[in-house]
Amino acid sequence: MLNARNLDDQTYEQIVRTAEGRLPWLCPAWTDHNAHDPGITILELMAWYKEMQQYHMNQFTDELRCKLLKLVGISRRPAAPARCALELGEDCPARLAGSTLSTREGIPFELAEALPERRPVIARVQVAQGNRLVDVGEVLGDRHITFQPFAGEGETPATLRIGFSQIGEGALRLWFDVAPPAGVPRNPFADPGQTPRVISWQCEGAAGTKLVEDETHALSVSGYVTLQAEGVWPVGAEGLHWLVLTLTDPGCEESVRLSGLSARRWPALQQETWARSHWFRAEGEENWSVCLQDAQAMESELAVFIRTADCWTQTGKWVAAATTQGRLLQLDTTEAVQDGADNVLVISLNAAYSEQLLFDAKGLPGETIFLNLEGRTALTQSFALLCNTLDRDGQVRPTIWRWVEDFYACGPRDRVFTYDPQRETITFGDGEHGALLCQGEGAVLVADLTMSYGAGGNIPAGRDNLAFSDGGLRVPNHAAAGGADRETPAQAQARLLQMLNTTRKCVSAADYERLAKETPGLRVAAAKALPAYDPDEPAGVSRMPTVTVVVVPDGGGERPLPDRRFLDAVQGQLDGVRPIGTQVKVVPPIYVDLSVRLTLRGGEDGVEAILTQRVRAYLEQAGIGGGLRAADVAALAQSAPGVLQVREVDLRAPSPGCYQNSDGDIRLPRRAIPRLKELRVECLPVERTLR
Repeated sequence: MLNARNLDDQTYEQIVRTAEGRLPWLCPAWTDHNAHDPGITILELMAWYKEMQQYHMNQFTDELRCKLLKLVGISRRPAAPARCALELGEDCPARLAGSTLSTREGIPFELAEALPERRPVIARVQVAQGNRLVDVGEVLGDRHITFQPFAGEGETPATLRIGFSQIGEGALRLWFDVAPPAGVPRNPFADPGQTPRVISWQCEGAAGTKLVEDETHALSVSGYVTLQAEGVWPVGAEGLHWLVLTLTDPGCEESVRLSGLSARRWPALQQETWARSHWFRAEGEENWSVCLQDAQAMESELAVFIRTADCWTQTGKWVAAATTQGRLLQLDTTEAVQDGADNVLVISLNAAYSEQLLFDAKGLPGETIFLNLEGRTALTQSFALLCNTLDRDGQVRPTIWRWVEDFYACGPRDRVFTYDPQRETITFGDGEHGALLCQGEGAVLVADLTMSYGAGGNIPAGRDNLAFSDGGLRVPNHAAAGGADRETPAQAQARLLQMLNTTRKCVSAADYERLAKETPGLRVAAAKALPAYDPDEPAGVSRMPTVTVVVVPDGGGERPLPDRRFLDAVQGQLDGVRPIGTQVKVVPPIYVDLSVRLTLRGGEDGVEAILTQRVRAYLEQAGIGGGLRAADVAALAQSAPGVLQVREVDLRAPSPGCYQNSDGDIRLPRRAIPRLKELRVECLPVERTLR
């Protein structure tokens, strides 16, 4: 263990005293060591300077901590905006993406997507099995009630039918509230296409149905599902457009449980945009037009640039007009270069803050610009500046500069800047690490700037928390979550220590078991690593380094078994973390039936039911492989109410590979999980002695 060193271990008086004590050996001719001597004055000055150096060398600053963390691959996580969902009714008019809302406290939100004029309306929700239809629309309206849409009885599978009295424009997007199952929580998904089951989505009557996006991973977690009907989606029964969900492969984990369904839920982000860049590829025309489909650009001041053969050049040959679809911009692009890349840049600046987004530059090393963000934090993932930049040919041209965390790895020509959220300042390079700005008026223009309150934007759910800024229409919202402030150096250091305490490589058997349980997207109830065991060998002894891992899904029933999809996912997880010279085999468990016969003296009524429950719990704790001891079962029976004596315990497991010794103990196969098949209890009468 490394001990912290104290570099500031001498006071000023100690340094002076030590230096004066060495003078007779260093300079015997120097005999006057009093304070009036000029040499002593210089010595005291150097002692003061040494003490100050010791103090600064002993300080472990946040800047130094961040640099050391970057050496091991840890960067501070940036601030993130909170995300919530709005329940917008049919009376809410169409709105563009970026339309602003605010809470009663003035916390701003923006619509993440455009709200079209024509939106889907759910009229009926039914569960169908054969000719039987059950209406569950009222159930979905209660957030505290869940139901299983595919849990029909019999051989005919149940289907979920959703009827729409009106379908919207473009793709159909639905929100599903999926109730999390009890037991082991599901690991986060690593692949957007990973699903534990297969669900067929069909727009009834259409030529086909395209699953555009599924955030629920086949109704495993809550989220959006986006569908697109191919061709015409005709009206069916009851004059409705029907979407049919069929479970074609149930998988090996939990059954689907739904608690809500909505076609009126639209996402919103807790952020406020002051500047936004729009990039286009335009053909060379005198009247080329484009529509800025963004609410922020509707009343903003625009700065339009065209990329010519030499550089980006600001142009004034444009006109703009507001329409219901957005802001229509028409400009002359005859001088734009035609090389297949973006050649038109439109920067929309919030009219109320446009004067705060243009800065003069002095061209000095390490130049700093102050941003008055009124206590909010800029989201660095979308932060950019348009600055006058000196090119290699000696010409000054406007160029996009990007945000970096620090200048450590930047060269003298890198167009980058840093941002300090505490001081609300932008800092440029010194010419050695990061390029220098060019001197001039209006040399720096903010091209992209979105701000957020971070963790302060996590607001609770409510029916009238949020209101649109233009009309004051209040809308219900679900709780906003996910907002986070920028990670502090101390938090990043704690995250590193947590990572160091947990290995991502398989070294011991416990590592195989832990990493198997952490397989992304799965609910792994149990995992058992069996080193030097090969199930494909007759004797079970591996001829090459082999680790067999037995996995059990957290599914329904007493004997859950993994399917091929489950086994392949665990196999892929372990193949990425195993040693090179070791092969890993992931196999399902083998269930062994156990019969138990108990002979007791005494026992109250219902003792058999109590013992059945206790023996089942004992077998669940036994896990995978191992052994079953008759003495343990006897102890369970002895502690039952009214039992005076356990006369006999007989365990029977007639499965292949089970061995029983003279004490009645059973050794199970290495992949086996015991399950109680039968429990018989014989209660002998209690003998009474009369005196």
